[in-house]
Amino acid sequence: KSKGRGFNVARTLDGRTQYIGCTATAEEGALLYARELGTEASAAAAAGAAAESMTAAEAEQAAAAEGLTLVRSSRSRSGFEGVCAKSKGGGFNVSKWVRGAKQYLGYAATAQEGALLYARH
Repeated sequence: KSKGRGFNVARTLDGRTQYIGCTATAEEGALLYARELGTEASAAAAAGAAAESMTAAEAEQAAAAEGLTLVRSSRSRSGFEGVCAKSKGGGFNVSKWVRGAKQYLGYAATAQEGALLYARH
């Protein structure tokens, strides 16, 4: 929300933020975003968002099964590289530096799930 003037709608495409528009309500913003994505992509995004989050143990098992290493970090409060605890609402944002620019990879419910997302990219 931007200073009480409505909801800014944007998406990240190829590492760049693309401004879509501004709406009066969050629901209108979601509709605008879905229209921008198109029918198939918005259905896939909704299905992905509806999928249940992994537990810490499930993320550790998935990493082992995929031959990935969850990169630990003593500098991060989450304990994992690229995984940052959100200040409101819980969960973790995951990002990675690519060619000098910070690239947002996604959201995870647990630090281990975030580390798995980081390891997959």
